[in-house]
Amino acid sequence: MPDGLHFNMSETRPAMARTTAHPAAMNDTHNRLWRWILRLALPLLVFLSGLVLYWIWFDQAYGGIGWTTIIVGLPLAVEAAAAALWSVSAWCSNDLL
Repeated sequence: MPDGLHFNMSETRPAMARTTAHPAAMNDTHNRLWRWILRLALPLLVFLSGLVLYWIWFDQAYGGIGWTTIIVGLPLAVEAAAAALWSVSAWCSNDLL
């Protein structure tokens, strides 16, 4: 076998029961809570990003339509698109319960 792929089976030990300070149910509840926080916060983030983009691009908060307003709003538009995609994937996952 190539170096690094050699397994020494003589050093195997019997599996020991692993005890933890946090039970699995508590960890599952914690993960479920964070998933729901993401599911509710991401659409809010997309909405607020869209609101700010509307304010920058269409309400002309910077005084007119020019390349500076596009440059200012472009990173926010990319962030809003990424958050929207993440939000859709969070809501379409199989673990909604």
